[in-house]
This record gives sequence, structure tokens and C-alpha cells, in this order.
Amino acid sequence: MREIIVLSIVQGICEWFPISSSGHLFIFHKILGTKPDITLDIFLHFSSLLTIFIFLRKEIFKIIKVFFKFDTKDENFKIFLYIFSASIVTGIIGFLIKDKKFLENKNVVSFGFLVTTILLFLSDREGEKIIDFKTALIIGFSQGIALLPGISRSGATIATAKILNIKNETAFNFSFLLAIPAIIGAIIFKIDKIKNIRIDYIITGSLITFFVSIITLYLLKKIVFKNKIKYFCFYTFLVFLFSLFIN
Repeated sequence: MREIIVLSIVQGICEWFPISSSGHLFIFHKILGTKPDITLDIFLHFSSLLTIFIFLRKEIFKIIKVFFKFDTKDENFKIFLYIFSASIVTGIIGFLIKDKKFLENKNVVSFGFLVTTILLFLSDREGEKIIDFKTALIIGFSQGIALLPGISRSGATIATAKILNIKNETAFNFSFLLAIPAIIGAIIFKIDKIKNIRIDYIITGSLITFFVSIITLYLLKKIVFKNKIKYFCFYTFLVFLFSLFIN
């Protein structure tokens, strides 16, 4: 149970802060001497998905509403199309990057933390533009490469948006709206691997991840809006150095 609590807290913090949950889980599994639990991972993703639905409920409702009206001139309908298009790009990259041994390679994890560090370092700018089709595809590509452990999904997408001069609020909202199909896809891809369900582990892990996620996402929103997300690069660089010495 101790491992479940630790890993759930790590998931709840690192899934949202731009520091890579997959990379940190890799490190913590090494430290704790445990192996990844696919079943627990799937249920923790459900908690992450619920967090986004609650946190961005207004934006999600607007997109759903305009989708059924099929009002192609509405900005929210355009956001839906951008999310759909970007998700296709992410899906293609995900299909290409699926070698388990490659994804569990320590050097890949270390490289991922370095990429995250560089992206965050380059994100030091106040944006003034909104999302368009071209930037959506580029952000979708960034989300795709974030499938590599060590590369933060939120860090890659938000930093890429800011590098492309997108407004802070728009970058934040689009990053996490784009996470919805990505998380759903990850759940569907792994759901057939569910086995040996420990209800007490699942409930404990899911609740911890959910409540920690709510707090973390709230803090990240404040950080992004104040244009301070770049400062995470110092932390990810230290983790990059630490990861080099893990066996």
C-alpha cells in the first residue's frame, strides 16, 4: 500500500506540472524496486480524466454545445476541429512509438527530461495569438513526442504554444482539452491488459490522484497565467542529471 500511495501522489503532481509523470514513475519504480502496474495506471488515468472534466467543464460544455449545433463559424467549433486534427497527429506518432523496450530504456528517459528542460527554457514569452490550424498541428506533434518518458505532455504542449506566441490562457486551455482524447486513447489501448484488480489499491490510488491533481492543476494555471512556467526547467534539468546515475 505504501508504494500505491507514493506513486499516486507522484501521478497527481507530475501528470499536470511540466515535469513528466512517466519519467518520474520510471524513476520511482527504480527507487522502490517495483514494476509498473498497468491496471493501476489505467484507473489513475480515469482520475486524471475526471480532473480535466471538472476543471475545464465550462470550456468542454461550450465545445459540446456548438458541436451539436454544427455552427462552423463559432470559435468553439474551430477549437473542436483543432483538437481533432492535433489528436490525429498525436495518434500517428503514438502508433510509431510503441516499442516497450525502447520506452523503458533509461537513456530515453534521460533524453526526455533534457528535451523537457529545453522546451521550458525556450517558453519565456508572453503570447498574443490564438490557436489556428497550423499551430494546433504543431502542438499535436509536441504531444506525440511527449509519449516518450521524460518528456512532459503538459510541458511540451504549453511550451510549444508559448514558443509559437500563443496567449497564456489559450495555451493552458488547449493543452488540457487536447489531453482528453489522448488520455481516452491511452485507456482504450491498455484496457484489455487489466488483471488482478485490488479494489482497495484502486480506490486509494484513484482518490489520492484525483485530489492531488485538482490542487496541482489549480497551481499550474496560476503559474502559466503569470508566465512563470519556464522556471520548471531548473528542476527538470536536475532530474535529468539524477536520471543519468540510475541503474
